Amino acid sequence: MDQPQEPTRARIVPLFPDHVSASGSSSRRVTGSRHDNDANAGDAMADRLLRIEAVTGDLPGEHEGIDHVRSVSLGVSSGAFFPHTPSEEAPFIAAERGLTTIEVMLQTRGEYTPEFAERLRANAEYAGVTIHSIHTMEPLHPMLDRYPRRAEEGRELFRDGIALAAAVGAKVLVWHGARRKQVETEEGRERFLALTRELAGECGEAGITLGLENHAISALAQVRDVVDLAKRLGDIGSQREIGFVFDPFQAAEAGANPFMMLAAMGNRIVNVHISDYSEENPGLRHLPPGDGDLPWSALIRAIAGSGYSGPMMIEGPLGTDDEAITRVRRKIDPLIRSVFPFSPDENRDAEDRVLELPEGVRQGIALFNERRFYEQHEVIEHEWHAERGPIRRLYQGILQVGVGFYHALNGNQKGAVLLLTDGVEKLSGFLPSALGIDTARLVRETQSCLDSIRLLGLTHIDAFDGSSIPFIHMAGEDDPNTP
Repeated sequence: MDQPQEPTRARIVPLFPDHVSASGSSSRRVTGSRHDNDANAGDAMADRLLRIEAVTGDLPGEHEGIDHVRSVSLGVSSGAFFPHTPSEEAPFIAAERGLTTIEVMLQTRGEYTPEFAERLRANAEYAGVTIHSIHTMEPLHPMLDRYPRRAEEGRELFRDGIALAAAVGAKVLVWHGARRKQVETEEGRERFLALTRELAGECGEAGITLGLENHAISALAQVRDVVDLAKRLGDIGSQREIGFVFDPFQAAEAGANPFMMLAAMGNRIVNVHISDYSEENPGLRHLPPGDGDLPWSALIRAIAGSGYSGPMMIEGPLGTDDEAITRVRRKIDPLIRSVFPFSPDENRDAEDRVLELPEGVRQGIALFNERRFYEQHEVIEHEWHAERGPIRRLYQGILQVGVGFYHALNGNQKGAVLLLTDGVEKLSGFLPSALGIDTARLVRETQSCLDSIRLLGLTHIDAFDGSSIPFIHMAGEDDPNTP
């Protein structure tokens, strides 16, 4: 999902245009063979990497004192059983599949009534299932419509949704917020903020939290939109009244970087939706987690590291049998366990250093040693985004060295020098070894290549000897260049 920069898929309309930030957008994949990309593509990759580094240091919530991960778990949305299962029967279907926390996605006006709320509550109690959240049906709430009657009726139905959420014991009421076209003007933005303030207050009075989702067609589709709103949340409502619903699928569909979206939400995440996204077939929407291209290992680590403690609601379709949920659990359950096999601080030493490499970094190192530098960039970048501690500079250093050699092999001398220089500088902070990596050798051999690339200059970069590129050696392992 993180490729060399191309034009974004949607025009960005920030809520507050005076604020300048990156959108975190991504674009289509490019190949990595020699000379199939020109120097401009290489420069774009280098520029994007440096820009992401600058932005992630300033996102809200990045340095809010969250120094450990918290427990996350699997839940399921009733939308995963749509349309073959009535919403009130979702508790039974979820319980049969071993999931005891659910979100109920309302589908009709009739599902906003007290009578429906009572049936849903009774079914959940009988099935032994907790209703964590209620998801409003967005088309039924045109609260910002210019036709007053539509707005008033949509607003009144939203009040019914708040009452229903309170009646069934839900903690969160999910709302997509305004559509992008509704906040294109200053008046539209202010109307949206005023409405959000009202709804947050009413939710708080009912004992629930209003959750704004980064939906792909909403006013919060892009990272900068969330950054802008996050800066205003203190004026809109307390943490108990309003927060964010993180959806990595919606981020991917909007062309936004999900890790930057998560960081922008800071410590105000109150709910998480999970379904998968296919880069090759984006029309296959809301795939079951694990059936697409999202980096779930790094995403789960990042979600947990954000301080969120709660369920990740499966929204991808699960069908009428156990095949899909079994596949999802095979994928996701081990990843959750890999984050939490220890109490919060046991995998870090007294100086907050990670004690072992994440699996994604190991995979990236293997790709580096196979000379698949573009692929290693994609894999390690996910782990770099997921990590909040100082060790992220080690991951980024490896990533940048690999991208530097990618540039060198594609004739981009300027990009190669830029990335290799930055990579060596970052790796030099972890000498002579770190997490089993022989960083001293990697720095020494990379610096030798960098010196040669500088001497070749812009006009003779094609003469660079690719066989001189180092391998990443692990302590106690055989030379990776040995068959």
